[in-house]
Amino acid sequence: MGEKLNLFVYIREREFYFYSGPKKVSGVFESEQHIFDFLKENKVTQLVIIFSRPAIFIRTLEFPFSSLKKISQVIPEEAAPLFPVSSDELEFFWYPVSRERSKAVVTVIAIERSKVEKWRKHADARKSRIKIIFEPFILSSFISRVTIQDSFSGIFVDDNYVSKTTVKDNKVIESYSLYTQADFQKEEFMTIINSGDRSLPVVCISEPGRFTENIQLFRIISVEKNEFPTIIFSLLESHPHIIQSTFKLYPVQQKRVSISPAVFAGVVLFFGICAMMFRPYFIAKQAQASLDELNKQMEQIFKQAFPEVTRVVNPLVQARERLKNTGELQQIIPKISIISIMRVISEIVPENIPFKVSQMSLRGSDLFLSCSTNTFENVDALFQIFTRSNIFQQIKVGGIMPEGDQISFTLLLKVVGNAKK
Repeated sequence: MGEKLNLFVYIREREFYFYSGPKKVSGVFESEQHIFDFLKENKVTQLVIIFSRPAIFIRTLEFPFSSLKKISQVIPEEAAPLFPVSSDELEFFWYPVSRERSKAVVTVIAIERSKVEKWRKHADARKSRIKIIFEPFILSSFISRVTIQDSFSGIFVDDNYVSKTTVKDNKVIESYSLYTQADFQKEEFMTIINSGDRSLPVVCISEPGRFTENIQLFRIISVEKNEFPTIIFSLLESHPHIIQSTFKLYPVQQKRVSISPAVFAGVVLFFGICAMMFRPYFIAKQAQASLDELNKQMEQIFKQAFPEVTRVVNPLVQARERLKNTGELQQIIPKISIISIMRVISEIVPENIPFKVSQMSLRGSDLFLSCSTNTFENVDALFQIFTRSNIFQQIKVGGIMPEGDQISFTLLLKVVGNAKK
């Protein structure tokens, strides 16, 4: 076990510090660079941040139930409107003051997150633990241990800074603070003493000789400041156990998600690889869905062209067989020239679109084409080409089926009169 090297930072009107390393050092941090240089030169195992009363917000809430679990769930919403700063900018802590069967009173403490995050970053950079404590708890813990009392009014005088904390049953009920003039007078001090619950004994912590008169209304605990810039550090040096509160303080778990850039990049990479692996599957599934839809359309077209067929298994094959086996179409003398239709088709289909007609049948003005091309996109393009032509009407596409590197399909068209020769 190595030596425990604590750095205490007391945040008040300035940032006071006390380093309990091999050589005890105390002073005031003047800038961020000063903090950085100090942490670089001195090893810190634990960083203890002490928030003074002016740096914290304290509110009291009452609930018509006593379940601590239920209270912890509703505190963020109930407490947020009570503070002058947005709840997104605060960190909350709470503890029960009193509990009965059907109600509970709790105290909520809030501190500005920016003031905490600054020191968390320093602690993370130096791989140090960080502990957050509050001035009223340190003072109440010290007084209760020295006086063996669990209910009192504690007054803390440190130069021109004065704070008062009311404690009942070893729990901080309320606390406030103020800055006085340099010539702090007895009358002003008595006003502070007489405020609040006057039934509680009053205990004052101050430097020796601060109050020379024998005042019977309160007890004075004199603390030498020594070389420290604040009495708080003298208390911590002589009574290090007072940083442990006499009651449990609960943090409020706010719903925030923090993802490091490395984790985010890993997640993105993982899903990128998954997308590449499953892309063929999704493409095939999409193509199959398109094919199923086209086959459905082809079946409908087949039923319209051959209503006498009651069972449709493979519209394309059945259509080919019926056209091949029946001599009906060949016995009808076409009134429209096949040659002229072929010429029109060769004119309207661009050369850059592969298009092959393997079978052509004409019955009156109804034209049946068995065709092939190389992609599904070209099937749609050919449909659009025939649709835009003023020679053909009522174009219907069916029987679309991949065959090797070709896509076979059928076209049913109505040839208008100006194509007749």
